[in-house]
Amino acid sequence: MVIVTKGLTPSALVKDLIALPTPCNDVVYYPANLAALGTQGEYSVFQTLSRKSGLAYIAVTHPDRAKFKLAGSRNSMCKVYEAIPWPEFELTYEDTTFYYKIAPSLQEIENYFINLKKQ
Repeated sequence: MVIVTKGLTPSALVKDLIALPTPCNDVVYYPANLAALGTQGEYSVFQTLSRKSGLAYIAVTHPDRAKFKLAGSRNSMCKVYEAIPWPEFELTYEDTTFYYKIAPSLQEIENYFINLKKQ
């Protein structure tokens, strides 16, 4: 099941990662480099997993923070992420590779997720 979540979520910098509180009262992390892209007008989309609840999330970076767009099972969010048509990139941080996609614009992101909700 896919749940659309709304609102911007406050975050904090931890080393080279951004700590991002989830709607399920957990904290997930993403590379600070993605926040830097957001300040340059590039919007990234990534998936993350709450180890506490088992919920997976699709998030979008904005110039000042990240916003959760969808939540659901790990499998369903993986399928949603894989279907996103934009180019995928990777960042390696210590021993972890982090995958993300760059959207053409914020409007394209909004249109994509609105259309996804209609399906």
